[in-house]
Amino acid sequence: MNFMKYRIVFIGVLIVTILASAAIWMAYGLNEGVDFTGGTNIRFPVNAKVTTAQVERALNTPELGELDLKLASPQPYDYVDSQGNQRYGVLVKTRFLNNEEQKLVVGVLEEAFGEVADNSGLDIYGVDPFMGAEMLRKAFYAVIIACFLILIYVGIRFEFKSGVASVVALIHDVLLVFGIFALMQKEINSTFIAAILTIIGYSINDTIVVFDRIRENQKFRRKGEGFDEVVNNSLLQTMRRSLSTSVTTILAVMALYLLGSPSIKDFCFAVIIGLLAGTYSSIFVASPIWATWKNWEEQRKLAPKAVTASSK
Repeated sequence: MNFMKYRIVFIGVLIVTILASAAIWMAYGLNEGVDFTGGTNIRFPVNAKVTTAQVERALNTPELGELDLKLASPQPYDYVDSQGNQRYGVLVKTRFLNNEEQKLVVGVLEEAFGEVADNSGLDIYGVDPFMGAEMLRKAFYAVIIACFLILIYVGIRFEFKSGVASVVALIHDVLLVFGIFALMQKEINSTFIAAILTIIGYSINDTIVVFDRIRENQKFRRKGEGFDEVVNNSLLQTMRRSLSTSVTTILAVMALYLLGSPSIKDFCFAVIIGLLAGTYSSIFVASPIWATWKNWEEQRKLAPKAVTASSK
């Protein structure tokens, strides 16, 4: 099968995906979590399923009203624990609370839904607004530095064109995840950034496997054989390995998404999207971009020779 025959389609899908993801990001914005905006998240376990309205009524007390909690809409959730038991809870988001304020909110919830045991899963996580802004800045730097180091590494191991093609593929993967999270208004937090860095690492691994095969096949390149043929043969030789690895990894992450605790669901969701996008980009984007660039470079070198020959 000649994959390179459809490279215009592959690159077209890349461009459309990047532009659409960027447009969605700008239109909807990102739902930044407490890690970046500051605030307190309280995961309060309950014995039975509750509704958002029930929790809002429980928190509508004079003493909490005086605190000006800046309460977001409570989010009920459920999951299956490691023993196979069905568990329920509710996520309450407020401004940053000190220890006394946290105890007051938990006390009101206990009055409404029952006291929580020590091992029941009560989790309180707070970030000061100043620290949140610092974490956002460092997270941005982490992603940029990762892409820059990958460009240098791939450029040294193969060539600069391979590095650029790899980074373009990574931009596609990362922007797609950002676009989907913006569209669904899923929370962006430090766990999400960890997922992005995981996606970058996994995607570049697949891309390096393909470029390594291309480099090996170039050593045995026949006279008259174009870069498109070299890339196509390399894709055919590595595709089974890439798809098998991706499918098995996606199945494992999907199991965590379906059976894991609520705190890792968004991480797993981001990784699943990233793995799908990374599999596509490492096979159908990075190497076709490299081949197109190499073909253009070769034609540019041959053009003066062709003009000289015709003038004679």
